[in-house]
Amino acid sequence: MAILKVKKMQRLIGNKILVRSIVTFITVFLFNSCGKTYIEKSRDEYSPEDVDPIVFSVTGPSTVYQTDTRDYEIGYSRAGSSWSWSVEGAELAGISEDTKRASVFFRDKPSNDTVYLTVSETTSGGVKSPDTVIKVKVIEFCVLEIQNFTGLFDCNESGYHTYQVNFRKDPVLSNTILNDNFWDWPGPGQVVRYTLSGDFLETVTVPKQTFIFGDGITGWVEGSGTYKGCSHTMVVDYTVFYDGNLYQTHHEFSPAVK
Repeated sequence: MAILKVKKMQRLIGNKILVRSIVTFITVFLFNSCGKTYIEKSRDEYSPEDVDPIVFSVTGPSTVYQTDTRDYEIGYSRAGSSWSWSVEGAELAGISEDTKRASVFFRDKPSNDTVYLTVSETTSGGVKSPDTVIKVKVIEFCVLEIQNFTGLFDCNESGYHTYQVNFRKDPVLSNTILNDNFWDWPGPGQVVRYTLSGDFLETVTVPKQTFIFGDGITGWVEGSGTYKGCSHTMVVDYTVFYDGNLYQTHHEFSPAVK
């Protein structure tokens, strides 16, 4: 009987110890779970001065036309940051209120065809990023002034020679000029009509049109090409129908040398 009582006492003491251990574990767990999480601790320890900024995303075209105005914009956000912009070879036309967007006016084509746009970020803690330089290629373009394509021009005709033609404005159609010496062999009063696009593509259209040649034979002319608004030059390729045959003709026009 004495042995049995001792075993019961041991079992009772063991159960009390187990219960106390469980209670202690739960208390500690609940206390720890009421503390701050890792993210909360990290947020509390964060300082803006700890950020090492870099401009890693800017959206905007890498190729533009002369006289164009285009926007460049930071492609990410960082609370409290501001961005500084500068440009070499073009003009800074404006910066948005949040400094994330810059408008650039490409007035001229630089000598090396390239504009350099520089941007940097400054964080709320005053830390400045390294400069990021964006290269933008500028394609020559001048707004079309049709009078620059009138008067005497030299016409270099492949397989023939260079001769002079006279362009005058069409009295009705806009951006259209009339050539009074096509093929160096026009019939009396005959002209060929050219329409210039007046846009960045700088295309020339010679719509299909009847043409009477110098020997009185009636045929037709049709063609297309390009012009340069800055240099006042044109390059045009034609299909010419004359005396039952088709001829391919290539012309290069430039202001006549005086």
